[in-house]
Amino acid sequence: MSSLTPSLTGARWRLINREQVLDMAMGDTEFLSELIELFLGCVSKQMQEIKQAIEENDAQAIAEAAHACKGTVGNYTKLEPYLLLQSLENDGKSNHIEESQGKYCLLEKEITQLILEIKALMAQECYNVPASHQHVG
Repeated sequence: MSSLTPSLTGARWRLINREQVLDMAMGDTEFLSELIELFLGCVSKQMQEIKQAIEENDAQAIAEAAHACKGTVGNYTKLEPYLLLQSLENDGKSNHIEESQGKYCLLEKEITQLILEIKALMAQECYNVPASHQHVG
């Protein structure tokens, strides 16, 4: 079995539960591709909103943006990126945002890893599907 993402060999799915993501798409690789593309667009926009809220020291905006992004990310993982978003949301709600910039830096790294895993899954499931499993429409 070959992989388009050798950098993920070994610890391939550190953040995502592959089976859960595939179940979410109900075995439909076209739908999986659409879900992933939607995720990639949303998470990028939401991360920018969190960054802007932190730059403006706006606790309420941090809480709201982190909450929205947590919902998006939570469809794929409940691990590090989700937990960091939950922490940022709680910090915003309690108006304790002194550590938000540091948490955001960690979050960027975790989101990057999550995106790598999701793209690897998409490449594996949507573009390397054996002929016997391809959907014929």
